[in-house]
Amino acid sequence: MKLIKLKLKILKLLIKILGFQIEILELKKKKPANREETIEEMIRRIAKEERVDEKLMVRIALCESQLDPKAVNVNKNGTRDRGLFQINDYWWPEITDEQAFNPEWSTRWACEQVKAGRLHLWSSSKHCWER
Repeated sequence: MKLIKLKLKILKLLIKILGFQIEILELKKKKPANREETIEEMIRRIAKEERVDEKLMVRIALCESQLDPKAVNVNKNGTRDRGLFQINDYWWPEITDEQAFNPEWSTRWACEQVKAGRLHLWSSSKHCWER
């Protein structure tokens, strides 16, 4: 009888230990807290989806705006280059400020331009991104 009680205590102790180990394993499986995607990560993701060279797209945005989706450059003639890819308001009047400053929209737009063979749109910064 004493042997059975001892075995039962040992079994309960083992179950507690095993349960604790399972909890630890479950904690290790959990992913880190969600964080927002960086601008660079977003550009890479979209470029990949659009089947465009993701390194090139990041380099263009870095050279054009330092990856700042709110970047504005006022040109000598008064026109404005807007957003990550510096979309000019004179040459692209149909593109609203809301679109130009939206990082996801402007990245998709820029990818479409590259796919259409319009890499020359960023010729003024070519010396920077072509490296």
